[in-house]
Amino acid sequence: MLLDRPLSFHRLSFVPDGDGVLVGRPDTDDFAVLPPDGAAALRRMTEGHSPAQAAAWYAEHYGEQLDMADFLDTLGELGFLRGADEPDPRESGPDAPVRFQRLARAVFSRPALGCYGLLVAAWLAVIATTPDLAPHPGQVFWTDSLLLVQLVVVFGQLPFVGLHEACHVLAGRRLGLPSELGMGTRLYIVVFETRMNGLLTVERRKRYLPFLAGMLIDLVVVSALGLTAFWLRGPDGAEPAAGRLLLAMAFPILIRCGYQLFLFLETDVYYVFATALGCHDLHAATRALVLNRLRRLARRPGRTDLTQWTERDLAVARWYAPFFTLGVAVLLALAPLVFVPLFVRTVRLLADGISSAGSGLPFWDSLVFAALNLVQIAFWAWLTVRVHVRRRRTARGVTS
Repeated sequence: MLLDRPLSFHRLSFVPDGDGVLVGRPDTDDFAVLPPDGAAALRRMTEGHSPAQAAAWYAEHYGEQLDMADFLDTLGELGFLRGADEPDPRESGPDAPVRFQRLARAVFSRPALGCYGLLVAAWLAVIATTPDLAPHPGQVFWTDSLLLVQLVVVFGQLPFVGLHEACHVLAGRRLGLPSELGMGTRLYIVVFETRMNGLLTVERRKRYLPFLAGMLIDLVVVSALGLTAFWLRGPDGAEPAAGRLLLAMAFPILIRCGYQLFLFLETDVYYVFATALGCHDLHAATRALVLNRLRRLARRPGRTDLTQWTERDLAVARWYAPFFTLGVAVLLALAPLVFVPLFVRTVRLLADGISSAGSGLPFWDSLVFAALNLVQIAFWAWLTVRVHVRRRRTARGVTS
């Protein structure tokens, strides 16, 4: 019988997590939370015991019967069982060493973290003694040329965005995980993407640094740029163009740090919250719970089945939902404090340039800036219409 023969499994990891055990395949990043007794029975089968032997051990150890047939069906649905045509993980040899692990350990060593803290503290001290160096939207306009301002804000941030994601990767490789840095596109925009494969195979307390590594390096970079700008200042407090440029590059980095507080999105801070609270899909559970409540209030059908999430996710989601509004509050606060001043200053410089006499450099700078942004707006409008039309055609094809 099938239950009397040992089964073949993919390589699985077992990590205690709250009241359960997080079991999964590091090669595919597929994980599931099993009760401790179920994880123990699974572990015995991965060690070579047959399902019948594991069931007998379970009955002796826990004093009750295990529905092994149903248990095996669940393991098959999770993808833990290995097919006859799939390679045996025991024959693939030891895992390849993780590149840059020594570098990662040095970058995130205790002495290094202490140096980062001193750098940030020094920058805060400079801000306290020199308030005009404190970050503010006006620093973005380091020159009267709107074109140069836009180039710094858009393309000048790419190295820092890449560094942010690279630090996530390094923090993962510090733990021996095969984290990767890739590039992708979203609505034709090139973006950096971090893939921290196998992060759930390590205990919970070790996951915080990989989540926070990007924000950590953001604060270090902002501090370094600010301190350098302070060092470049003249004795009379005059700021050279290089110093103004450094501050202009630092301010958008801080805005991205503020973006991490948008808890209605799956940001770095959200993952810290979810990990600390022992949740595995808190965002989706909270979103489904909120939408169900809204549908109930509006007396609309089509509620989401909540049984697909763990009891822990649903219990936390019931009181975590108000934190969604915290992210909205941060977004609304950034509008008058950051985005409105930036917009007003941009419009003012644009109007001054267009209305300047003759065809000098300010006039052409403003004209080209306006033309480029109009082209972008037209492109996004065309793209939105195209996507909408394509969705309508698809919907018609389905209903016809």
